[in-house]
Amino acid sequence: MERFEEIEQKVVDLMGEFKIPGLSIGIVEHGKPIYAKGFGARNVEKNLPFTENTLFGIGSISKSFTALALLQLIQEGKINLQDPVSKYLNFKLGDNKNPIKICHLLSHSSGIPELSANVVALVRQLGNFDVTIPMSSWNDFFLHINNAITEVFDVPDKNFFYNNDMFTCVGLIIEKLTNMKFEAYIKKNILEPLNMDRSIYLKEDFEKDNDVLTGYIPSEEKKLYKETSHPFDKIVYAPGGLVSSAREMQNYIITLINGGLFNNSRIIQQSLLEQMWTPYIKIPEETLGGKDAWYGLGWVIEKDFFGHRLIHHGGDVGSSTAFLALLPEEKMGVILGANCNASIVLSSLAHLILGFLLGIEISKTTPALKIDKKLKSLTGKYSTYKNLENIIISFDNDILYAEIKESLDFFIPMKLPLVPEDINELKFYVPIVYPNRKIKVQFFVEETIQEVHFTFDRYYFHKI
Repeated sequence: MERFEEIEQKVVDLMGEFKIPGLSIGIVEHGKPIYAKGFGARNVEKNLPFTENTLFGIGSISKSFTALALLQLIQEGKINLQDPVSKYLNFKLGDNKNPIKICHLLSHSSGIPELSANVVALVRQLGNFDVTIPMSSWNDFFLHINNAITEVFDVPDKNFFYNNDMFTCVGLIIEKLTNMKFEAYIKKNILEPLNMDRSIYLKEDFEKDNDVLTGYIPSEEKKLYKETSHPFDKIVYAPGGLVSSAREMQNYIITLINGGLFNNSRIIQQSLLEQMWTPYIKIPEETLGGKDAWYGLGWVIEKDFFGHRLIHHGGDVGSSTAFLALLPEEKMGVILGANCNASIVLSSLAHLILGFLLGIEISKTTPALKIDKKLKSLTGKYSTYKNLENIIISFDNDILYAEIKESLDFFIPMKLPLVPEDINELKFYVPIVYPNRKIKVQFFVEETIQEVHFTFDRYYFHKI
């Protein structure tokens, strides 16, 4: 569509800049699908195109489907959000005075930090067999969870701790209440009514489809990525196991922004849908870059996106990432999926697209991309006068590092994090444990001659 040419060019530029093999986008406006398209390759070696129908893992966006299923059961009177988890499962965490309830599982407010049962299951599917913790059965899962009594940080409702394993427990509760496999319940009560016929949880269904992603993860070799299989494990289904496409996820978006209706069929009462989007616990501002954000039931809520309520969630299973964002009052939504770890790009693109639909200038909607690009431009090898001191600046997992391998002055190799003090002025510091002490660092970019320098305490480094 000619209307989206500027967006498409931005997508292509970002894919090249961030080395993304393939992605797809689905957009809904005025409650109707208006755009769906794929870019790049779903399989690089075979050069197969990533299309709007390509299946990708939506990761933790799956939590919203799990929450929706649980609220359907509330609608039927089978369960209550205030019920203790121990009423339905052999769940031993918490205490009788302050029991962990269903609402706490859905809102990450249980007081239990991440216990990583899901991570163990996931990394094994991605080929990491070094983790020897038993995690091959539901018995293993509950032994792992119930043995974590010492890990309970506080009583519920006081702290936000994102916890995948608590959503696995929700999936098991759904199975107990319905006498159905979790994935079978979701298929019958959500996917089929929404005409999401290719959206699946099971590996055998994925392997039958002829338009699926090939996942890519970082490689230790010279190649940027290495090919990997998509992870499938029953422990991961409820918190992050659904596989779908941009085209079919548009139906999900339409249902949500139309108050639970799809093709005149009601999937959930609008009041219960709004309950999912009601702020339940505050997300620490530093988690989302200073944004005033809350977690509801399976969703993140931001109250002010250029004056509009923004509902969203991201997903990452290593081999693929996804991001879904909604402006319910404006009946707008967007879904993006990629076959590598591209979380920052997808979330930024979602904000960009929604801002574009609202008529907001693109440059105002993607501050994270600007910062990311600026920091990456600082990376590389630096040396002082006559190459007497050398430092490598790297940017890994959203942290800028100064790595000293050989030095006359520092004596031993070290890798130091550079803490931002003023991003606009490119001022950082290395924290020192002693009070009121830190090493000041400031970068200077001379764009006209394409040179970068920085001061590090008493040293002056130049990019080689």
